[in-house]
Amino acid sequence: MSVAATDPTVRVDARVDRDEMGIGDSFTLSVTITANEDVNLSAPQIPNIPGLELLNSWSGGTQSQSGMSIINGQTQFTKSVSQEFDYQFSPQKEGTFLIPVLDVKVGNKIFKSNPLKIKVDETLRNAQPKKRAGPKGRPQYGDDEDNGNSLGNMPDPDDLFNQLMQQRQRLLGQMRGGGGARGGVFGNPNDAQVPNLKLDVNTNEAFFIYVELDKAEVYEGEQITANWYIYSRGQLESLDRVKFPDLKGFWKEIIEEVPSLQFSQSIVNGINYQRALLASHALFPIKAGTAVIDEFKIKGKVRLPTQFGYGQLHEWTKASRRSTLKVLPLPQEGRPQSFSGAVGTYRVSLKSDGLAFPANQPFSIKVRFEGIGNAKMIDLPAIAWPEGVEVFDTKSESKFFKDGQSYKEFEILIIPRKEGPLKIPAFQFSYFDPQQKKYISQPTEELNLTITPGGPAGALSVGTVAPSGKDAVAAAESFKPQPILELPQSSFSFSQHRILFYAVIAALMLLGFLISFFQQMRKLHQEPEFQQMVETKLRLIDIAFQKNDNRKMGSESLNLIYLLGASLAGKRRADQEWSELIKEIPIKTQNQFLVRLNQLFDYFQLLGFSPDDVVQQLVRSKPLPDQIADLKQITQEVSRKVKTDQAE
Repeated sequence: MSVAATDPTVRVDARVDRDEMGIGDSFTLSVTITANEDVNLSAPQIPNIPGLELLNSWSGGTQSQSGMSIINGQTQFTKSVSQEFDYQFSPQKEGTFLIPVLDVKVGNKIFKSNPLKIKVDETLRNAQPKKRAGPKGRPQYGDDEDNGNSLGNMPDPDDLFNQLMQQRQRLLGQMRGGGGARGGVFGNPNDAQVPNLKLDVNTNEAFFIYVELDKAEVYEGEQITANWYIYSRGQLESLDRVKFPDLKGFWKEIIEEVPSLQFSQSIVNGINYQRALLASHALFPIKAGTAVIDEFKIKGKVRLPTQFGYGQLHEWTKASRRSTLKVLPLPQEGRPQSFSGAVGTYRVSLKSDGLAFPANQPFSIKVRFEGIGNAKMIDLPAIAWPEGVEVFDTKSESKFFKDGQSYKEFEILIIPRKEGPLKIPAFQFSYFDPQQKKYISQPTEELNLTITPGGPAGALSVGTVAPSGKDAVAAAESFKPQPILELPQSSFSFSQHRILFYAVIAALMLLGFLISFFQQMRKLHQEPEFQQMVETKLRLIDIAFQKNDNRKMGSESLNLIYLLGASLAGKRRADQEWSELIKEIPIKTQNQFLVRLNQLFDYFQLLGFSPDDVVQQLVRSKPLPDQIADLKQITQEVSRKVKTDQAE
């Protein structure tokens, strides 16, 4: 399509290689200016077009053509000069877009092109480019797939002989079945060693980005593996990752992000390519519905193959297409009460570091989940702790491996207060198996332990807890000094009286020390005051914040929130799940605090246990200092209420 300018000696032709496409596709706007004399041809002014992203631009060399004609017996010489300017765009949303009239300056005059319309619709994704029609007076060579230059629509107008030889060499190469430039179009598409991939892509492009998904339909929480590849028909000399996929709506685990490209031969729709992996991610959709894997955008410089090697260097920006994924909801039928969101196949174990532990001394119980899937999303099931056991603290660690295996281990610090047999009961763990499409429940084995008497007070080591009650009294009695033997008066000398005096003083000092020691140990054994525990947690949070330790900060903040919830529920310890704990808070108190506590709980849980990219998005949307300030504010309010309630 073209519009002639008002000056008959100048013509401006504007055209696109496609006018229908989907989001993530690209098209080339070509503007060719032709004049009948040598003039200065300037590039057109390209305005900003909302919804269309300008990826790249380039210009071809100036072409000159001369001719001679005889009209009415007179010889006339003709001359034309033309230059082409190309602009590559990528649509960012659906709709109909207008490329307006472009101003082109030729000499001292302004000439205008015609407007063009572009239709963008997801149903039109990967529409093939039109057969490229050049300006009048310019000979065209090649078939529909290779007009001028099939690689990126970059004709070399200064070397018509080279174009013809390229076309001839390609045909000869296909007839003979091999040879040609590495990574170019001259390889053998029928090579039995390399499979011929059938991809829905435009093979006219110099290179393209393609995402491979191992599944098109999954359940929420089920793993999808996404691999992004770059395919190049030329020699790729530089590469810049312009945009990584955002992957909103997914929990992401990195399988591989390649620091350097390793190319191998590949055949796509009968055309020879070189392929390299860009990145591989394990994705877990968070909710049911339609999930979108957005584009991976690459800017690359490529030399295209010619008859005599490789041509000039060109730069393009390409992006993978957005891929949609159907995410099925987990079925309600057959869902057990012990199911907490685990999807995959897992096994669970319950263990301790020994079978016998002294009373009143802490030790750890470990609950480990491992299998295929994202174990990082597993919550600790409720455990019916026996009477006489106090849950002091819980921490967890988890890891995802490249082969899809993962684990999550909870370490629960408990303190037994009673001697004798201790039975940690079995509990049910349930997960949804997407292969069998059903829920699987498996119990752990119960853990049988023995709680032995605490060691004698005199043998307490650092970190142990002193006995209390009758045991403490008995221990104190055992440390009383023995009565001092009375000696006959006649046997005493002055020196002996002095020795006896010092012995009595030493005994009294020892007794005072022992009384003070047991008082301090009794204080350590008693539950710390609520305010003291709060101040300790706040101090740990501040230290983690100064060290920029998000994991520690998240876990310590959760511990503080659990402590606040327990105090509002009238409990000394938070020994149950948050969802169960808050049910014990009085309704009036819930109305006052619960909404804010739940918001802070969700925030710091993500901060402490989410992948790094999720944490980065979290702190960008809700700055961490603001959340810590909110946590400290509600801590003060809860502390005042607890103090008031205790006074009443």
